[in-house]
Order: sequence, then C-alpha cells, then structure tokens
Amino acid sequence: MLNLLKRFPRLHETMPFAALGTCPTPVERLAGIERALGTGPEPRRPVRGTCGSPRGAGVPPTFKSTELWVKRDDLSGEPWGMSKVRKLEHYFGEARSLGARRVLTFGPFGSNHALATALYGRQLGFEVHLHLWPEPMAERVRQTLLAEQASGANLFLVGALGEQALVDLSAAAVVADRSLDAYVIPPAGTDPVGAMGYVEAGLELGEQVARGELPAPDFVHVAGGTGGVAAGLVVGLRLAGLRARVVAVRCVAAEVLTELRIVFLARRLCQRLARLADVAEDSLPQPVAEDFLILHDHAGGGYGRPTEEAARAASLFAAHAGLTLDVTYTAKAAAGLLAFATSAAGAGRRHLFFHTYAHRDLAALAGHTRWEDLPAPFRAFLDGQSRQRGRDPRRFVPVVARR
Repeated sequence: MLNLLKRFPRLHETMPFAALGTCPTPVERLAGIERALGTGPEPRRPVRGTCGSPRGAGVPPTFKSTELWVKRDDLSGEPWGMSKVRKLEHYFGEARSLGARRVLTFGPFGSNHALATALYGRQLGFEVHLHLWPEPMAERVRQTLLAEQASGANLFLVGALGEQALVDLSAAAVVADRSLDAYVIPPAGTDPVGAMGYVEAGLELGEQVARGELPAPDFVHVAGGTGGVAAGLVVGLRLAGLRARVVAVRCVAAEVLTELRIVFLARRLCQRLARLADVAEDSLPQPVAEDFLILHDHAGGGYGRPTEEAARAASLFAAHAGLTLDVTYTAKAAAGLLAFATSAAGAGRRHLFFHTYAHRDLAALAGHTRWEDLPAPFRAFLDGQSRQRGRDPRRFVPVVARR
C-alpha cells in the first residue's frame, strides 16, 4: 500500500490492510516474443532521390516498432501469487479490523481464489470456510481441491452455479451464515475492496515508469473475468498520470464482462477511495467507457474451454519468455495481446501484459492429503458422478481446469 499512502497519507488511519505480497513485482521486456513475431525495431528504408543517393544522408534511421512488456504479478507472493494476493491484502485487513474470526468465500472446486484465501487466511490465523461448487475434474482441479483440504479450510459443497449466478452471488454476498464474527469475500474477490489492490498496482507501475524501468505503455492488457483487475488498474493508472488504455481480453460469458460493469465498479471504487482518503470524489479520476477496451474474440467456447490460439500463445510465451500461462485466463489474454499488437490499431505501440497466473507445485501444497480425506458430501457427489460415467473418482478426467 506504499504508493497509495504516498498519494493519500490519511489512508494509513482509515484503510485496513494486511501485508501479504512481495511488491513491486518486476517488469520485463518480451524481446524474445518480439523477435518471434517480427515486431521488433527495424530501420525504415530511406527514400532515395532522383540521382540515386538517399535523401537526408547522414541522418540516423528512424525506428517504428511494436514493444511488448510484461509485469510479473505471478511473483506477487508465496506460496501462492497472482492477482489474488493484492486483493486479499485488503479483504483480510478489513476482516481483522472488524474483529472477524472466520472468513467465508466461494468458487468452483479448482478455484485459485478459494485456495489463496485458504492459504493466506491460515497464515493470518483466520478460520476459513470455502463454499465450492462442482466442475469437471481435470488434474489441476483435483490437485487444487486436495490442496484446499490440506490447507485446513472447512469445505462445503454447494450446487452447481452458472456464470450469471456467480455474478448475482457476488453482488448479493449470499451466505447461509450471517453471524457477526464471519467476514464474506465475494467470488473471485471482485468488489471495491478487492479492486483497491489494483489501484495500488497502477500506482506501482507509474513509479516504475518514473524510475525508468520501462517507458509509459500505450495499452495495458489483462485477462478479463469479473472486471475487478481492470477497474482497479484504470483508477491507479490515472492517479499515476499514465494515459494507457486498459484492454481486458474476455475469458468468460459476454454478459459477465461488459464495459458498463467495469465502469460501474471503477466508480464505486473511487467513491470508496474518496471516503477513506477524506478527499472530494471529483478530485479523483472519473472512469469512462473509453478508458477500457474489451476484446471479445478470444473466449472460444466459454469459460475454461481451450482455444487453438490460446494454446499457440502459451507455447510462444513458454519458448520465448520462459513464462507458464493457463488456458482458462492468461493464455487467452496473451492470444488477445498478440492479435491486437499486430493489428492496425496496436502495431507500432507499446503494450504491457499483466501476468497474473502463478505456476506452483500443487502436489506439494496438497502434501499427503488423499481423496478419502475430503468431506463426505464431496466424496459422495464425486462417487455418484463417476458411477454415471463409469470412471474412478480418484483419477482425473482429461478436460481443462478452471480457475
């Protein structure tokens, strides 16, 4: 929260915060990917005069290149990085300030958000309750579910939820237990509290630009889920004096991620910030739809369903940048980045990719936890599903893991 405090000193007294992450996260030039795409700097051919000699001889050639950069938010914390750490610093801070003993949140079986909440909640001494709904049991989903059990969290099975139901649940913060010592974190950590973490990320990027670690980007690309990262970033970027447009590559159903939803969340975020910082709301940026661009062409068949272009992007990033992407979010976001950066609108511009997927050894986090250690409702549900399909529930079904 260092950059927020520099900007708004009064936040030290008014905004609860629990330090969890390792910030600032580094920025790097994706030079290998630029070379692979052929978008790096190339000298423009000089225009030759009628006598065969170049006009303006002796003048250095000019360059017009498409620059690609990455901000390594996959390194935001241990044992589990990615975008969740920045959000949880604010949720757990608020939970602690309210005297909560328990923290409740929601997600599918393989939710990275749920696992991060369990891991960091245990670190801070909270009792964590995870309300989880079913999804296809890919290997990574199976390992995540076992890691959630190994974390010491209390796991509760809830009915299957569609993406629209997820939005409704997030908005209503619906839980069965409303006791005063329980603090509720919405699914995916998307509301003005969680989005505050990415206001800090935008200010952090501004500091890195000021220190000369990278030039000011023209576009900042993120994976588009429920919109919290995009909303927080645009507020932070504007506070930092950066005019970059935030590009969200949609990875969910079209009704889940819209410009209106992001703008509405960003404005609610500004209201919260103004109240906590004791400043006039009109002194803060006023987010508008033009601050954002949603790329809709890379979601494929929907959430968690792979696309060929995402697979190619993941291979390219692995081979030429040494980065691991996930097919649910960051590989699709990278595919959108590459397509946009090589289009007429993006060519010759500077692009920054927020890498928010932390590739960690889930087997190590799960430890010696076995399938039989899961709560009885999970075992009964998964046994029933497996009997219907004639499969052993302890073995994974080769489908794509979801986050």
